[in-house]
Amino acid sequence: MRLPATHLRWNLYGAGLENLGRDGKPERLPLPQPAPNEILVRINAVGICFSDLKILRLGEAHPKIARDLRKHPAVMGHEICCTVVQVGEALRGRFQVGERYIVQADVYVNGRVQAVGYALDGGYSQYTVFGEPVLSGDAGCYLLRCPDHLSDAEAALVEPWACVVASYRIQPRPTPLPNGRWLVILPHAPMVRYRCGGVETFRPHPPCPPLPQAGEGERTGALPCAPTPLSHPVGEGLGVRATQGIALLLTDSRGNPLAEAFEQAAHALGMETHRLETPADALYDSERIRALRDAYAPDGFTDILIFGDPTPEVLEAAQDALCYGGALSFTCHHKMPPVPVDVGRLHYDRLLVMGTSSWDITDAYRHTRDASLRKGDRLLLFGAGGAIGQMQLFYALTRPEPPAQVVVVDRHPERLEPLREMGVPLAQHAGIELQFYCNADADPDAQQAHLRALCPHGYDHIMLLASSAESVALTYPLLTDGGVLNLFAGIPKGQKVPLDLTPLASRHMRLLGSSGSTMDDIAECLRLVAEGALPARKVIGAIAGLNALPEALQAVQSHRYPGKVVVFPQLPNLPLVGLIELHERLPEVAAHLEAGRYWTRDAERALYRVCSTMGENDATDR
Repeated sequence: MRLPATHLRWNLYGAGLENLGRDGKPERLPLPQPAPNEILVRINAVGICFSDLKILRLGEAHPKIARDLRKHPAVMGHEICCTVVQVGEALRGRFQVGERYIVQADVYVNGRVQAVGYALDGGYSQYTVFGEPVLSGDAGCYLLRCPDHLSDAEAALVEPWACVVASYRIQPRPTPLPNGRWLVILPHAPMVRYRCGGVETFRPHPPCPPLPQAGEGERTGALPCAPTPLSHPVGEGLGVRATQGIALLLTDSRGNPLAEAFEQAAHALGMETHRLETPADALYDSERIRALRDAYAPDGFTDILIFGDPTPEVLEAAQDALCYGGALSFTCHHKMPPVPVDVGRLHYDRLLVMGTSSWDITDAYRHTRDASLRKGDRLLLFGAGGAIGQMQLFYALTRPEPPAQVVVVDRHPERLEPLREMGVPLAQHAGIELQFYCNADADPDAQQAHLRALCPHGYDHIMLLASSAESVALTYPLLTDGGVLNLFAGIPKGQKVPLDLTPLASRHMRLLGSSGSTMDDIAECLRLVAEGALPARKVIGAIAGLNALPEALQAVQSHRYPGKVVVFPQLPNLPLVGLIELHERLPEVAAHLEAGRYWTRDAERALYRVCSTMGENDATDR
């Protein structure tokens, strides 16, 4: 295969579009050469994700970047389809030139994440090298062979589909993490028999690799020490196990027999134990929690269990003291004042906050339902305009055991139309009540009133697709008993929303966060896309060449197109064009669209032919 001497690449040197590339253009650089244990791949297609816009907006302040971009620029783009063009000597029996792959962006090595498009170079480049992190991580190789019949564009979009499917496969773990880092706060309570039944049957647990450190580019959907099962529990298999566990017991100086039970469970697991006694009036001290984290668990606690009557300040400090994937559980026996909740950490760090009115705090874990849709559920998709909303709606309407009702909300009426057009026939076929609501110009009280009128008994599942803290405060009260609010859209860490956490205990409501996917998720979605069960190609709204990336990013930011924008790096001079515009601008390609608007492999082949006659360099050999 003939390879060029140079190629184009968009480096990001800081926050803002002005720091993307040089003088608004990609850089022309020497073609990288793979080492013996590396492969060189050609980037065929890469989808633009809203996560790219967050990186562009925050630069090195983004929690998944955390490095000096002026010295070590990032290459964004993690929704990738690529072809092997050169194989290092040590890998020649494992990879072949011409093989086509998609990329699982969440790469883990020894429990630490190095995500493609963040810590590792992404797809906004004509060529890139994949080496040890991608080819031999905790889950083995993070490249998946792409079936021949898929187009490059739809193959690239398997990754966002995997994120959607993964958001419904979260299973909160049922107990404190064995061999984790526990902080247990126990009052005296002589008339109450507090328990933690979940730790009473613990057996020794083997140690696992250390936790991801803060600022190492976490991208959620983490993998464990070994590959996760099909479903992935929150806080288990997410890089939260420690080399040696610790149980820190902060107790009223008058004592509590439950302290001995925790010590026995910790000893059975080989965990280090510390009991700290304090006067009753100093037990619930937010500053003490922060100090204990600094002294005993600098990376954060995997589990904080608070018995008695914690104050909002203590619950806020406890959230801040959790590690990635950590869980806060508390007992609650009366209505509590609002508690500031870091909704950004719920999403990015996969925290779990839960309560119980029971004397057994394990009930807080046991009563936490998973994130799956159940037959008869009432689902609210809030902020559903755009491609991810289309994926979410399609997935919900095509479940074997479908929800009874789906309510779709967005501020832009024109963005609801593609959802209506796709969703109404599917809902009618499945017998699902499907309703749409444009909340433009409506204040939060009016929105709540309208959504309550549509579903008077509350929603079983709310998928929050709007990346605003205000949306959390608006939708949280709309949950029914046992309902789940899933924060799918990324909200910056540190944004706190005052929430009444009493229903977490009294009504078993749950707050979850979801982002990214596991290898099992993306492998399953690749199979479903290949079989036609997930319509990846039908959510494509526009295409562009590599030179048009800045305009394409701005188009995504302004919601110019109703679907995904896919960039073809090998066609650098292809302008940004919506599929509905192809009839005028590229009629030879438009002739091969399905129903005049859906991308096909034949349309992609026509695009490559047209661009090759226009003199595009190294378009493709497919």
